[in-house]
Amino acid sequence: MIEKKKLILGLGKTGDSCIKFFKKNNINFKIFDTRENHSEHYVDSINLEPELLRLSTYEDSYLDDIEEAIISPGIDRKNKIINDLHSRKIKIITDIDLFKRYSNVPIISVTGTNGKTTVVSMMEHLLNLSNYKCIACGNNGIPPLSILDNNYDYIILELSSYQLEYMNNFTSNISLITNINHDHFERHKNFKEYFSTKKKIFLNSNYALCNIALKEKMNDVPNLYVYGIDDDSRKLIINGRNDDSLLFNSADLFIDKYKIKYRGIHNLNNFLAVLSVSDLLKININDAIKHLSSYSFLSHRIELIKLHNNISWYNDSKSTNSSSTQAALEYIDKNIILIIGGSKKNMNYQNLSELINNKVKLIIFIGENKRYIDEQLNVKVETIDAESMYDAIKISCQFSEPSDSVLLSPASPSFDMFKDYSERGAVFTKAVNDLVK
Repeated sequence: MIEKKKLILGLGKTGDSCIKFFKKNNINFKIFDTRENHSEHYVDSINLEPELLRLSTYEDSYLDDIEEAIISPGIDRKNKIINDLHSRKIKIITDIDLFKRYSNVPIISVTGTNGKTTVVSMMEHLLNLSNYKCIACGNNGIPPLSILDNNYDYIILELSSYQLEYMNNFTSNISLITNINHDHFERHKNFKEYFSTKKKIFLNSNYALCNIALKEKMNDVPNLYVYGIDDDSRKLIINGRNDDSLLFNSADLFIDKYKIKYRGIHNLNNFLAVLSVSDLLKININDAIKHLSSYSFLSHRIELIKLHNNISWYNDSKSTNSSSTQAALEYIDKNIILIIGGSKKNMNYQNLSELINNKVKLIIFIGENKRYIDEQLNVKVETIDAESMYDAIKISCQFSEPSDSVLLSPASPSFDMFKDYSERGAVFTKAVNDLVK
């Protein structure tokens, strides 16, 4: 009788966590990675027999003893192995599904085009200060399988559309969508498919939460609660109701003697999302605001890294789509020098034109998609091409004046020039510190 095995699809962080989990629990497995040039020494590092690993290609018989495949989110569903697994009726699951088999800890699931990592980190901060032991994991870079042995009161799962696309088990105590904007059309056929994939997070939740801006598109979701800013009354909404004790101005969210400084309307919405979750968990709102007031924003998100000669230098390298750059432009005052561009992805940049005309004095294009963005924008401001990040900073130094803001907000992925957005932001920060004297 053939001994059945699990198949790990992909050798990234997700695959690595599956390998460690299977080895620890004496579960037999094989590995397939789509990249032909993946490091061969990886086999030695995990003491894996070479015949159990395939890179890029495989023979048909390789799948004969597979009972189930665990897929990494980066693998495209158009890959041949996905079709082969389907034709053999081999179930494809995610590490999230595997995690839920072994954990009965209540889960709070979070997705959205933008803001999800910020929201889960805010939530983790608040719950831990509220005497709940919890951790944020998933798309933020912490594999859920790596935290199985710890005892938590809540698990906060950050989920991308790539993960939701393949997931089977959507069980959550609370599920939250921060926003849904145009993105990832290199993976999803159109906005309708992308939207439907995001909505899957609500398939098996005790409570469903979304921004009030999405309410009309979510009328088929049971037990739906909304949060955000009511356009008519300009009042703040938490879980579908207005709390008159919760107030805000252009910079602060406050209640009684406690206040939170927020960075732009998008972050005010992020705080309201977290307050809605804490309200469902019966955490006193005064205590919640008190705890959130000590939250430190994550790096590379409209991060003021230097103020010199009354010129502000902002690192918003996490911006990988036009809606996040829109949020940054809305947050910062006029006289902006905007550094924009990166690796190309199917994206509509036309919505930035009005904000750029109203607030930006100079555009510095960088990256492989500079012409792609330029052709979509209808702007009257001067534009300059930069060859590198250091070149962009030199140009910014040349044209900036007191009261200006220099904003790196690429509205693009980073893979044309950098490993990831963190490296891009680090290079920007070093260039500013080296050149702005």
